[in-house]
This record gives sequence, C-alpha cells and structure tokens, in this order.
Amino acid sequence: MDGGRGRPTAEETFTELYEHGEDTYDDLWEFPPARPTGADGISADPVYQRGAMVVHKIRQAVGDDAFYDLVQGWTAAHRHGNADTADFTAYVEEQAPDQDFEPLWRDWLYGEGRPERP
Repeated sequence: MDGGRGRPTAEETFTELYEHGEDTYDDLWEFPPARPTGADGISADPVYQRGAMVVHKIRQAVGDDAFYDLVQGWTAAHRHGNADTADFTAYVEEQAPDQDFEPLWRDWLYGEGRPERP
C-alpha cells in the first residue's frame, strides 16, 4: 500500500475489484458502465466501480504523466459543462492518438460481464 495515508494504490484497488468486487458489489458485472439499465442505473455500482476500472485501464495504456495531463485537460475543457461517454472516449483518443483504445472500449466500457484480464 503506497496510495497515500495507508490507502491502497489504484492498481491494488483495481485488482481487488476485479478479483473480489462482487463480494462487496453484487451487481458489479451486471451491465456495462457505459450502458446503464435506466435512470436508476446511472448511480449504480457498474457505472461507478467499473467506470473507475476503465479509467485505470486508460492510465495503464498511456502512462502516469500522460494520464495526469489527460485528466487535467478533460476537467478544464468541460468545467461548468456537460459531456457524455462519446465525448470522453473521443477526447482520450485525441490526446493519445498512437494508442488503440478500441479493445478497451469494447471489453471494459461497453462489454457485458467481466472482461478477461490480460
């Protein structure tokens, strides 16, 4: 644990969610984070917990420095505004044009069930 103040790192949190998340969040793999089942699903565990897993996968793909810049740029660009999943994925792809995010979007963001972990 070196995530600060005795907290787990992002990788440790990701691994715990992937391996044992359904012990805490019984609906974790119920639907893809980008496809909530209705208005009540917008705040459900798959959106928040799996959504955080998607963000961590982006971090793994681009590296810590590029990820920090990406997050800072996204929040600055959308401050006081609205955006949706398509806006976010387009922004990520624009900021990291040498990366192929299609498998990540397909498996982790829009895919049903628990994706295979490489």
